[in-house]
Amino acid sequence: MILDHRSLTPAELRDIWRTDPRIAAGLFALLHPCSIDGCASDENHLLPDYFTREMNCLQMDWKDESRRRDVEPAIYFNPPFSKEDARAPVAHNGMANFFRKARREAEAGVYSMWLFRARPGELWFPWRLASRIWFIEGRVSFVNAGTGLLDDDQTENHAVAEFIPGEYPFMCAGFPLSRDEILSAGEQVITRKPNKYPILTNRYDQLSNG
Repeated sequence: MILDHRSLTPAELRDIWRTDPRIAAGLFALLHPCSIDGCASDENHLLPDYFTREMNCLQMDWKDESRRRDVEPAIYFNPPFSKEDARAPVAHNGMANFFRKARREAEAGVYSMWLFRARPGELWFPWRLASRIWFIEGRVSFVNAGTGLLDDDQTENHAVAEFIPGEYPFMCAGFPLSRDEILSAGEQVITRKPNKYPILTNRYDQLSNG
């Protein structure tokens, strides 16, 4: 996740803000557990299995990759929000590209969950692609890539899109999902079952002790 081009965040940090571990754990509990972090790095991943920018998830076969790693084909994405790099010889970003890819992979049997900015008027918004779209009630905080602390000054709303095998979009409606409910569910998972998502538990402990 990033701030956009108007952000004061240094350019090298804009695409690597991390999801609050409670949000990720809560979404996994309330919607669907995930096995792979789809937009991550060696330093920033939330799950043991993850895709890096160098791997380029847009060019990968997610089902084959899940099979190779022996995990469920269920992938969580907190995608970089930077504008598509139209000069790149091979596509590696762009919200429209991400969502078209997610639709194709869902039709091949891969579940994916996307946490992204709620801008329903944009042409890339996945109304006609996602199986379900949830609008989060309440502003979501992210972990500042520079400080490692939660940033509570977000000015954007966020949504979650699910791409579910066998559930095809048909005038996909927007459903409400409470931020506080997500946080509560996530904190319960992390504190009561710390071994369920050990990396999320570790990220949570880092924030709590920071």
